[in-house]
Amino acid sequence: MKAGGCSSKRALVAVSLAACAIMMAGAANAAQAYKSEYRVSLYGLTIAKANFSTNVSDSHAYEVSGELMSSGLGSLFDDTSGTLDAKGQYGKAGPVPSSYAVKYKHGKRNKTTSIAFTDGNVTETVNVPPIKKKENWVELKPDDLKSVADPISGVMVAADNLDQVCSRTLQMYDGQTRIDLKLSPEGGSRPFATNGFKGDAITCTAKFIPISGYQSGRKAIEYLKNSSKISMTFASLGKSGIYSPVQAKIGTQIGTVTVYATRFEKTQ
Repeated sequence: MKAGGCSSKRALVAVSLAACAIMMAGAANAAQAYKSEYRVSLYGLTIAKANFSTNVSDSHAYEVSGELMSSGLGSLFDDTSGTLDAKGQYGKAGPVPSSYAVKYKHGKRNKTTSIAFTDGNVTETVNVPPIKKKENWVELKPDDLKSVADPISGVMVAADNLDQVCSRTLQMYDGQTRIDLKLSPEGGSRPFATNGFKGDAITCTAKFIPISGYQSGRKAIEYLKNSSKISMTFASLGKSGIYSPVQAKIGTQIGTVTVYATRFEKTQ
């Protein structure tokens, strides 16, 4: 799965990274730490892997660090690797990010993105190299950067119970593109198990809605917007009231990309 600099690829990467930010809940009353691993596949063949370390403090502050790299068939066609860090604080309405940074290498090209937040609003974005805006570019507006989250914090849903998760719209910003993922119920809860987790989960369909920071009319964006079938399966860890994806399926022009949690272990 390529992570190039164009808006369409960045949008897909944002969705995939969001899906990889699996099971990072756990805002309990004591410090907690987690280790997790994920597999990204296309046509059943592994194309990338990711791993994350998550720490939640006694004061409900969270820190997430992760790595994403091409693997298996994907490494034959695409040499991509990167690191990711996100920080924030759990509030009554869910996670509120304070900072987000991603660094990745695509072939011989190095790219970095950092975002600073205050009270859920973006206060600064730095992209190296700078974003190259193309024809029919949809510009970001100031209001687009209010009450948003990065692709990691953005998929952690605060809800009173599992049945309320799919009634939300996730507002996310990856440093270039501002998108909404509008969730809708697909069915009731069902059992889900992976290494380190066993419990109930619920699957939502997700509508990809580009808001700004992208090239209008680009085929990949239009496909995600109008034709893609996206689903996200959410589960809760502990009694945090925060629900995160344990699986995601994203329809693309070349096939369905599946992200699946292969391991989640509480280490503290």
